[in-house]
Parts: sequence; structure tokens; C-alpha cells
Amino acid sequence: MSSSTALPLVMQLIVDRDLIKSGWTMGPMMAQAAHATAAVLVQSMGRPDTQAYVSAENLPNMHKIVLQAPKNVSLTELAAQLAAETHDEMPPYYLWHEQPENIPTCLAVAPNRKPECLKAILNKCTLLRA
Repeated sequence: MSSSTALPLVMQLIVDRDLIKSGWTMGPMMAQAAHATAAVLVQSMGRPDTQAYVSAENLPNMHKIVLQAPKNVSLTELAAQLAAETHDEMPPYYLWHEQPENIPTCLAVAPNRKPECLKAILNKCTLLRA
């Protein structure tokens, strides 16, 4: 697939729905997503997709999708599902833990073009609605 017909680069951020239901407000959740985003970008900076995503030319086109974990599925379980996927196209991810409580709050997936191996896992998640 040529770069002109390739799917756009996107990052997926998955938050824990139970934290939202337990009273975490939008500001702290946004901070958790920002932490996870920064961590996965640093971790994956050597990847061409990440380099293209953070390039000066692409800054106006950055795309992120914020999802919530499926009911009764923890972020740790989702991270384990991602870790078990051995397909070469599977992008790296970072599971952010809020400290000092060590609570998993946001799972960020490095910039990618939604490979099929990732879609199967993310299709279980739902869009986060404010």
C-alpha cells in the first residue's frame, strides 16, 4: 500500500471505566492519558510510524481515539492480550500506573495504522463519551 493510500496514523488510549464510575473526574483522567501518551511515544520513538506521527508535517493531523476498557476487563488484562499478540505489525503499548497507589489508569498504543491483530482486541472497547 502506498503512503498516499495508507490508512492514517492513529493512537489509541484506553482508560479504565471503573475509575470514571468511581469518581475520577475529567482533569485527572486527562492527565493520566497525557502521561501514557508521552510514555509510549518515548518508548516507540525508533519506529517509523511514531517518527511520522510526531513529525512537524503531521502535527496538525494527529489523531487519537479514547476508549474505555470493556465491562469486567481490567487494563492489565488488556495489556496481557496485547503482549500475547505476536504479529509483526502489532504496535507497542504502555500501561501507565498512577503513583504512589500503583493503579493502572491508561493504556496507550503507539501510533499505528490499525492492523487487524490490534483491531480484534480494540473492538471489545467502547468510545469514551464525556
